[in-house]
Amino acid sequence: MIKTVIFVEGQTELIVTREFLLKYFDYNDIEIVCYRLVTDSNTEKAEYDFQNNAASYHFQIINVGNDKSVLSAILKREKYLVKNEYKKIIGLRDMYSKEYKELSVDIKENINTRFVEQTNQIISNFNSSIEINFHFAIMEIEAWLLGINNIFEKFDNRLSNKYIENNLSSDLQIVDPEKLFYHPAKEIDKILGLIGIKYNKSKAIIESLINLIGKNEIQELAQSTKCNSFKNFWQDIVPKV
Repeated sequence: MIKTVIFVEGQTELIVTREFLLKYFDYNDIEIVCYRLVTDSNTEKAEYDFQNNAASYHFQIINVGNDKSVLSAILKREKYLVKNEYKKIIGLRDMYSKEYKELSVDIKENINTRFVEQTNQIISNFNSSIEINFHFAIMEIEAWLLGINNIFEKFDNRLSNKYIENNLSSDLQIVDPEKLFYHPAKEIDKILGLIGIKYNKSKAIIESLINLIGKNEIQELAQSTKCNSFKNFWQDIVPKV
């Protein structure tokens, strides 16, 4: 069994990562266990487990509950994970954050690069005996949902790409969400607001969107020219065969 642990900043990232993995594997030969970080050293079970003791691939997903704490949680639990024979540790958080907003009110490539380089330097200095890779969703994980073709029309047939473009001036078929939208979650809120629905990051609304995405859509996004942050994350978590 190949064991990987993924630390994420919140519930949205946990649900998206879990569902993308299950769909990639066609719900076969994979086991997922999910936790929520309660304190620096304690976790409690989350509700999203997918049990399969005979699986070749085991993933543990930990919801840290804070963007700034993802890296520190990884470093604090590294020895425990090595001891329990995990082969890889992956971190995922949004680039959009309080620190980013203090530096810029729009997307700046040099700031993105600075965040990535600073994080990678900390990991390098830690000198772990296990592979640790860290990823930023640019600017939020919602950008990846915006990159899925026709997801909103599947959600409600009134939300065609043309209708969204006419009302919000963004052609989702063409634009790269992680280059255009500083606050992607707010963009989804605007889109759903066209039909009177609020995007509040609740479990129900996230799952209603994720349920519209299948393996083909995930692979299309990974192979497209959009959302490079997703592409890098995805290449890191799926097995090399």
